[in-house]
Amino acid sequence: MNSDSGETTSVWMATTPEILTDGKLTEDIRANVCVVGAGIAGMTTAYLLMREGKSVVVIEDGQVGRSMTGRTTAHLVNALDERFYEIERLHGEHGARLAAESHSAAIDRIEEIVKTEVIDCDFGRLDGYLFTPPDTSKEKLKEELEATHRAGLTGVEMVDRAPMGDFDTGKCLRFPNQGQFHPLKYLAGLARAIRRGGGQIFTDSTPPKLRAVMWRELR
Repeated sequence: MNSDSGETTSVWMATTPEILTDGKLTEDIRANVCVVGAGIAGMTTAYLLMREGKSVVVIEDGQVGRSMTGRTTAHLVNALDERFYEIERLHGEHGARLAAESHSAAIDRIEEIVKTEVIDCDFGRLDGYLFTPPDTSKEKLKEELEATHRAGLTGVEMVDRAPMGDFDTGKCLRFPNQGQFHPLKYLAGLARAIRRGGGQIFTDSTPPKLRAVMWRELR
């Protein structure tokens, strides 16, 4: 899969064959649902809607998995970049719990899809670790640990160090049961399933054409 959105080619792009689609949208079509964007979120949404019996069209202005999806770290986590104590400050304990539950459910759903569709995308479960720079205070880790527990992630624990060979992280948080996968192989499997179920995936299709299709559907 060639890069079409930057100067570099990620390992995911270099190890994924062409993802088959329906090419460019050249005529007006009708569907129950139009999903805009063929990244992980868009393609997974389209697949789930297709499984519910909806006629689905996916529109992408480039190629499937372009841009950020093709260059992701490939981690599937409920250990969020925005710390849970900060989410709780902004949105309350209930909001933090929703964030934890939604991310955990997303990992479970992707695992379920991979098994159902027998997608060979190197999916696996593993621990994740959160640590601070060397010689810095661990107080924020303690604050985060308490916030994760309030958010329902009671399996998170403080450990002496992450298992990283000679690099000593010092005390850190272990987030169990995280996930990792090959994102573009996952999308290739979704594309096969969507098209097999009657869905259509259009690439290199520009917004002006999309607006025309949506306008007719809404009248």
